Amino acid sequence: MSLNRRNAGVVAGFASTLALFVASSMMSPRSVVASETVSSRDGAARSPNASGEIARIHAHFDSVLRELDARPTAQLSPAQRKARLSLVSTLRGYNARGVFPRNYDYADAPTPYFVDRTTGTLCAVAFLLESTGRRDVVDRVARTDNNVWVAQLSPDSAFTSWLDTHGLTLDEAARIQVPYAMSPASQKSEMALAIAAPLSMIASASTGVWNAWGNADGHNRIGSIVGISAGVLAAAFNTRFAVGTDYNRAARGVATAGVAVGGLGIALSTRALMRHSRYLASEHESERARQRKRAEPETSLAPILPIGRNGGAGLAVSVRF
Repeated sequence: MSLNRRNAGVVAGFASTLALFVASSMMSPRSVVASETVSSRDGAARSPNASGEIARIHAHFDSVLRELDARPTAQLSPAQRKARLSLVSTLRGYNARGVFPRNYDYADAPTPYFVDRTTGTLCAVAFLLESTGRRDVVDRVARTDNNVWVAQLSPDSAFTSWLDTHGLTLDEAARIQVPYAMSPASQKSEMALAIAAPLSMIASASTGVWNAWGNADGHNRIGSIVGISAGVLAAAFNTRFAVGTDYNRAARGVATAGVAVGGLGIALSTRALMRHSRYLASEHESERARQRKRAEPETSLAPILPIGRNGGAGLAVSVRF
């Protein structure tokens, strides 16, 4: 039994260590971006380190700004023309700044993001709304559907009213919006996560079983800590897929199981870790008992039987210290 437990511990430790190594190495992909120089409408050169995706977005806004400048505005009221000119100037500054949302979730096709869910960066339309004091519209749209296309906001009376006040049409606002392509680094990160999630689940399951069986008394403190780490990773990595609405039901089901396995692994490994001090105390007490036993004298009695006519019966007493 002790040999089987030792083998189980070795297998569990190896699996968890392998999963931790693969996960940590794959979750930090590095991407090499091309060096490109993009010129704005007035000829000013932008950053020579802009990636292809950033260059594409800049080119889109350069084109949109030319269209907005060329659009006749005679039909607008003076207040609308003034508001429109202010928005165009704000959009030009937004383009020059070059900080845009990123696509984290959709590798198949460029997708709009009203608000970057990681950094909070606003898309161009959301930025224009906020610049005029309508952050309430931004938050509501992002909360309802953060990947909505502006053309789909035609039933939103607050949004269309804002457009009319600022002399913009729905088509112009839809033209301003730009969908974002997933960067190569994000694609690699997504792929790495898809590999790390099942690996961490296997590691958590193996260490959890070992901590429930071979290390139930908590004698191996390092094994308990490794089990907790594997459980945390399994829960964290699989949560990404369990809550993602863009994954099919089977993938979400497997990921949910991974979260459960990670949680169970944490519980079993934590229990073993908490029993470690009790195990040490028991070992110390056993050692003290063995020392006391060795210190006590050992007494033995043996009968002496007569041999021949001159022998006599007796009793031999032996004392060992």
